[in-house]
Amino acid sequence: MNTSAPDPFSWAFSLRANFYALSPGETYYENVWQVPNMVAMALPVMVLMSVTEALILKYTNRHNNWRLHNAVLNYSSGGLTEASNNFIFRGAEATLYIWIYNHWRLTYLDWNSLYTYFFAMLGVEFCYYWWHRASHETGLMWAAHSSHHSSEDFNMTVTARTSWTMRPFRWIFFMPLAILGLPPAVFLVHQQLSFVYAGWTHNETVPKLGKVIPGLGHVIEFIFHTPSHHRVHHGANKYCIDKNYGQTFIIFDRIFGTFAEEREDEPLVYGTLSQSEHNSAITIHISPWIELWRKVQSMTTFGDKVRALVYGPGWTPGQPRLGDPAHIPDVRGREKIQLHLPSWFSAYMLINSALIFFSYFEMMGRLKNLGNWPPLVNLTYIFFSYTALGGLYEGRHYGAVLEIIRLLAFFGLAYVHPVFGSATTLKVVSWVNLLNVSLWPAVAVFTFRRAENSKKHKKTSEANKAKVN
Repeated sequence: MNTSAPDPFSWAFSLRANFYALSPGETYYENVWQVPNMVAMALPVMVLMSVTEALILKYTNRHNNWRLHNAVLNYSSGGLTEASNNFIFRGAEATLYIWIYNHWRLTYLDWNSLYTYFFAMLGVEFCYYWWHRASHETGLMWAAHSSHHSSEDFNMTVTARTSWTMRPFRWIFFMPLAILGLPPAVFLVHQQLSFVYAGWTHNETVPKLGKVIPGLGHVIEFIFHTPSHHRVHHGANKYCIDKNYGQTFIIFDRIFGTFAEEREDEPLVYGTLSQSEHNSAITIHISPWIELWRKVQSMTTFGDKVRALVYGPGWTPGQPRLGDPAHIPDVRGREKIQLHLPSWFSAYMLINSALIFFSYFEMMGRLKNLGNWPPLVNLTYIFFSYTALGGLYEGRHYGAVLEIIRLLAFFGLAYVHPVFGSATTLKVVSWVNLLNVSLWPAVAVFTFRRAENSKKHKKTSEANKAKVN
C-alpha cells in the first residue's frame, strides 16, 4: 500500500502532477480503490496556468485566441464528458480491465516495482498513440473525437473539450496492458497522469523549447510531446493533418512516421476542415455523428457504407483509404466564426455554466457515499442543463423554453435529491437561480430576437443564392 499518499491540497503535488513529475513511490497503489482522483488533484495548477495563459494572450494583443464563449463551451463539454465517464463508463472500463487481468494475463508485474512504473508509462503512451491515430483514421471514431478538434481557438481550455461518445471505443486499445500483466491500479494511475500532462500542451504562449533552453530544449522536444508538437496536431493546415498523435512522448510519432515539425513561416489555423458553427456543448458532440450518418446514407453500395465507417473521414469512393491528400482544402488565412454577445448575457452564461460544472465536482467528492441513482440523476440534470444553455448560446427558441424549466426544476430537485451536499452551497446556488428566474424574461426576449434574426438572415442568403443560380 502507498504510505506516501499525496495531499490533495498540496500545490507542490498539483504542479508536479501536471508535468508527470511524481516520484515512483507516490504512484504505488496495490488496489484500484486506493487510487485517488489525480485529475482533481492536478486541477488547481491546471486552472492557474489556464488563467495565466488567458491574461498573457489578452495583454499581448492575442485575445482572439482566447474567447470567453469558446472557453465556456470547452469546460461545458468537459463537464459532460467527465460526468459521463465517472458516473457510468469508468466503472465499466475498470471492471473489464480487472476481469481481463484476472483471467487472461500472461505474466505478473509487481505493483510497487520501478520496472513496472516505466513499463506503465511507456505502455499507456503506446496504446494511447494507436487509439489516437485510429481516432483520426477511421470515420466512426473521428465522429467521436472530432469535437475535440472543432475549437477554432487553441488554448488550455481546449483540454476539456473532450467527447463522452469516445469512451465506448477507447477502452479496448488499453486491454493489451492487462493481458501483459500491468496491475489495474498502476494502469489507472498512469492513465490519469498522461491525461493531466496533456493539459499544458494545449497552448500558444509556450514557444519551441529549443528557443527557450538551447540544447536541452531540443532534447526535450525530441522525446516529449510539447506545446509546439501539439499545435501542429490541432492545426488544420495541410502539413498538420494526421500528425503528432502522442500525449506524453513524441517518440512513437517519430518511429511510425507521423511526426511533423511546427513551421515558423506558416501561421496555424485551428478547427476542423469543415469549420462547422456549433455553440452548444450538446451539438458539439452530436453533430459529427449526424454528418457521419448522412455520409453513410449517401453511399450507394453496402461495401461503401462500411468503408465510410472504417476508412478515413476524408475518404470517398474511388480514393485511397485515408482520402486523396490533394483534396485537402487550403485553410491558410481562414477567418474565425465570430459570436457577438452583450456582456450581461455572456456573464449569465458563464455563471450558469460554471454552476453546472461545479455540481459535477461537488458530487464527485461524495460519490463513494452515494448509491447508484443520485449520480445518474445528476448526470441527467447536467445534460438537460447544457442542452438549455446551448440553445441560448445558439439563439434557438427551445433554449429559452428549456432554461425556465431548468431553473424551476432545480428548486424541486435540489431539496429532494442531493445535487449539492453542503447546505450552505445549496443556499447560495438557490439564491443565484432565484435571480436567474427574475432575469429569464430578458434572456428569453434576447434569445427570441436572435432566433428571428437568424431566420431572416437564412432567408436572405437563400434568396441571394437563388439569384446567382
